[in-house]
Amino acid sequence: MKYLFLMMTGLASMSWTPAGTPYMRSGDKVIVDAVVEHDVYLAAGMVLVQAPVHGDLVAAGGTAIVQDTVTQDVLIAGGDVTVSGFVGDDVRCAAGTVMLSGTIAGDLIVTGGRVVVAKSAVILGNVISSGGKVTIDGTVHGDIDDASGTFTLNGTAERNVTCKGGRIVANGTVKGNAVLAAETITIGPAATFGQEVRYWNRAGTLVTGTSRQAVRATYDPALEVNEAHLQYLGFASLIVALWYLATALVMMVVIQYLFSRTLLGAATTARTVSLKSMGVGFLFLLGAPVGIVLLFVTVIGIPLGILAALAYVTLVVLATIIVALLIANWINNTFYESAWGNTRIVAAAFLIFVVLKFVTFTPVVGPMVMLLLVAMAFGAILLNVKWSRRKALDLT
Repeated sequence: MKYLFLMMTGLASMSWTPAGTPYMRSGDKVIVDAVVEHDVYLAAGMVLVQAPVHGDLVAAGGTAIVQDTVTQDVLIAGGDVTVSGFVGDDVRCAAGTVMLSGTIAGDLIVTGGRVVVAKSAVILGNVISSGGKVTIDGTVHGDIDDASGTFTLNGTAERNVTCKGGRIVANGTVKGNAVLAAETITIGPAATFGQEVRYWNRAGTLVTGTSRQAVRATYDPALEVNEAHLQYLGFASLIVALWYLATALVMMVVIQYLFSRTLLGAATTARTVSLKSMGVGFLFLLGAPVGIVLLFVTVIGIPLGILAALAYVTLVVLATIIVALLIANWINNTFYESAWGNTRIVAAAFLIFVVLKFVTFTPVVGPMVMLLLVAMAFGAILLNVKWSRRKALDLT
């Protein structure tokens, strides 16, 4: 049954790791200066990738710089992020400042205080962006969907552009349809639009006199962006995301330090008896609510029912964190002979947690994989709890 656990953890990370141990590093400063033939997981104050990575790259750091090729996905969270190398698939990034100047073969999903897609950058897929200031000077071959405080397009959009925010500056080329909604919209002298333009701004008119092309624009009041929406489009979304991640990290530290032995034992159990762990987990997930309802039926059981309900809800809320910690402990036990300390386990779990959150966004498959992983994790933990049995008193 250990192969089932391996399969589930592989699906959770949405990647396949060739034979050998995953490349996982953490510390104050981590530098990748030699070719890596599989997935890379990094967590440090400073992350620097100067050699090709033939797999996924998952990194978290105060400063993260990717200067060389990554053949598959890139997932980065940090303070300042720079990606100048070629990326063979999608890039997902959340940071204070993001600078992109290479070629991305897949989609770009990015949020940040300041996001710049440089003139040399080429995005072959779609762009989904949000944050304080988003500037696209390069070429995007797919659709652009932006929600930011200020959006500036100086480059080329080969397809459609949909932008809603506080301010829009269009001084590039849009070859498809354009939907623009902002408090103010500025059309620069280099702006060109290949197809229909629908817009909303506070003034109700679109001044296109500075553009070298006559813009066929239609005012659409249904696109109106209210003030509350504008606040959400700016820093609010980034702040909420960072606050959520910080809270998750704190919870990981607490749980790992309090229950390190239980998690290590549960990781071994999930690997060796995967189906049994999953079955026990499903019994808990489905049976606990029934038991709680039965407690509420009797007046005496109401206080206990309230406590049980709070405990159950807490576990469900922490489910992804628990799964991430379990996978990190399994990696430590399987590949590193339990040589990691709690700090390194938490760092690895945090990266896995971010990946799992992206997995949940995958329609149908994502939630299904997470449900199976949660059931397996809860079941493995329950199988490792030592339930005490009191001996019956012999009264004869």
